[in-house]
Amino acid sequence: MKFSKKTEYGLRFLLSLSELGDDKFMGIYHISLRHAIPMKFLEAIAVLLKKAGLLEVKKGAGGGYKLKHSPEEISLLMVFECLEDTYKNELNVSGDMSNNQKAVTLVLNQTITDVKALLAQRTLADIQKEYKDLNASLMYYI
Repeated sequence: MKFSKKTEYGLRFLLSLSELGDDKFMGIYHISLRHAIPMKFLEAIAVLLKKAGLLEVKKGAGGGYKLKHSPEEISLLMVFECLEDTYKNELNVSGDMSNNQKAVTLVLNQTITDVKALLAQRTLADIQKEYKDLNASLMYYI
């Protein structure tokens, strides 16, 4: 299974916002520069995440984006379903399919269901923990 750049960038965007805390907003330009994500692409991702109810937006000075929910409440499935165009719906099984086609379709549907269940169990907080662990393991030598 492959995730698109949209999902990767979306998760990186949300991870950046999760570092801020509860009351701070961050602008797209800053995140784009800091994480080398194309700004226009990030703007489109932000619109989708806002539409899905994952972001709050504040316009004007001191504005930008912030998480609408805590990282523990944002599952990877929520982000995946918001940003991925594929795998949204199960494949259709129709009466005019051969048994061969039905068997393959049923197994693929079960696989999609299983992957969604795994994504539902993982949260932005899991990525946040991984990020903190990676940063803690860095050693600086002078």
